[in-house]
Amino acid sequence: MKLLKRNKDMIHFSGRRHTKLGICSALIGIIVVLTFLTISVISGTLHGNGGFLLGVIGICLFPLAVFGFVLSYKAFKQKDIFYRFPMVGALLNGCMTVFLLIIYILGFGG
Repeated sequence: MKLLKRNKDMIHFSGRRHTKLGICSALIGIIVVLTFLTISVISGTLHGNGGFLLGVIGICLFPLAVFGFVLSYKAFKQKDIFYRFPMVGALLNGCMTVFLLIIYILGFGG
């Protein structure tokens, strides 16, 4: 029984790398989602009386999500990269940007 034979043709090295902008964008997206969930749980346990600090944190999440989305956009423009982290960053930050914008618009109407 032959073991798996390795051949030089099987090994392919690429010049691609994980971009720092993409990793930062993904981390910002994770931070935005976790912070939003945290302040939502805290506000829920306090029956909506979370106070000024929770509101300021919630408002600061929007520009942070936009910044993370811009970082992922810049990461997509780079050449020879892996697209995993920029894609995760774009999805998380883009969804949170739209979600937070909808919440703010609904809040201004009521």
